[in-house]
Amino acid sequence: MMLTNRRVVVSGASRGIGRALVLRLIEAGAQVACGARAEAELAALAEAGAEVHPLDVRDPSSVEAFSSAVLQGGPVDALVNNAGVGTFGPIETFKVEDWDRIMETNVRGTFLLTQAFLGSLTSREGQVVNVTSDVSGRTFAGAAAYTASKHAQRAFTRALQMETVDAGVRVTEIRSGVVTTYFNDGTPRDPDDGALSADDVSEAIVFALMQPKHVRVDEVLLHPRKQPVEF
Repeated sequence: MMLTNRRVVVSGASRGIGRALVLRLIEAGAQVACGARAEAELAALAEAGAEVHPLDVRDPSSVEAFSSAVLQGGPVDALVNNAGVGTFGPIETFKVEDWDRIMETNVRGTFLLTQAFLGSLTSREGQVVNVTSDVSGRTFAGAAAYTASKHAQRAFTRALQMETVDAGVRVTEIRSGVVTTYFNDGTPRDPDDGALSADDVSEAIVFALMQPKHVRVDEVLLHPRKQPVEF
């Protein structure tokens, strides 16, 4: 299934996986509408051919303004919930404001955007792709908030799959291991440490989006070859 002229919405598009995905989708012929808080980076994506709008996925009014602006151009065929943040530390000293920022971005943002576009996606028998993490199925010390948010995204994805399958909407969870992308303090990981690249993850998303309508990709789990195997 080709992406030519299909309208795809991407959140968290200003850098990292989001930026790589937007550029890859444009290359594949898709019409991309994207949003993020970093307006300077969005301007660069506009020059590359994307439709851009400011977006803070934590804020219902921002999501409403974003979705209204996008839907003015017509229905959408796919939504990629990519926006996400992570902060780490022991539970005993973890700051409430950091907990709230993670949950509001990763979980609430996924819910708000999905709800905003679900009617349009249903009318097109479209797709939702939720970019989570391999930790949506595991956890580790010092990551209570982040892994809790990813477990919540996984549960949300499963419920969404169940609620929309009869309407023809296909929902995919992208679960990647270590990625050389902006994270936590905003510094990208060293590209030479054997991690996945943002392009690697964007290709997995494109793979899911390009499947024919009779194929449902429930999840894609990918790791760098050198990352230890954990179950």
